[in-house]
Formats: sequence, structure tokens, C-alpha cells
Amino acid sequence: MLNGAPILVAEDQTYIALDLALAIEDAGGEVVGPAASVAEALDLLATVNIAAAILDVDLVDGDCSAVVEALANRRIPTIVQTGVAVAPALPALFPDLIIHIKPYVASKLVAQLETMIGRGGPGCV
Repeated sequence: MLNGAPILVAEDQTYIALDLALAIEDAGGEVVGPAASVAEALDLLATVNIAAAILDVDLVDGDCSAVVEALANRRIPTIVQTGVAVAPALPALFPDLIIHIKPYVASKLVAQLETMIGRGGPGCV
């Protein structure tokens, strides 16, 4: 269980964002967002304490690299999910970053976040 942990969701497709939000709430977490843009995600990071994040690679105003970097600076567990190939620069800069290819099962992503939060290990970019 996420025990009220605030989880940032950055996803520009409404259906997917809602699916992730429901899975987070079902696991006892608190959804922060969902943010559809990099700018919105960064604004949320500046104002809300985040325990973990699930990000789409491509948001409405660009790729999620700036958000991943902000999360990495705070050692926040992060999962990136995408329906397209990931540019090699992202995993090269953040070798511990967890990347899932869509389609995925939201509850499995959330379960993986639970484990990552608990141990503070891989994925804490």
C-alpha cells in the first residue's frame, strides 16, 4: 500500500492519466496532478512534496527530461512510460531510470512504485 504517499502523474492522454490515478488511489496513494505538460509537472514539483512519479515521455510541451532531472536531484523514485522509442540520451543520463513501454497495466506500475518507495533503490534517479 502507498499509505497516502503523494504520487506525481504526468501524462497528456486523459484516459491514461485517469487509469493511473485510479490505480494510485486504489493502492492508497494521493494523486498529484495529473499534469499534461512539463511546465505543469515542474510547477507541481515546486509546490508539493512528492514521494514518487509516473511520467509519460512525451508531454504536450516536450519530452519529460526536465522533470526527470528535477526528480533525480531529489532522489525521487520515478517510472517513465512511453508508447514510442525513448531517445538514448534519457537512459544514458539516468541509468537507474525505470522505463516501461505502453501498453502497460497501471496496477503493476503502482506496485513497482510501492517497492521502489520502500527500498529507495533502483529507479530513484
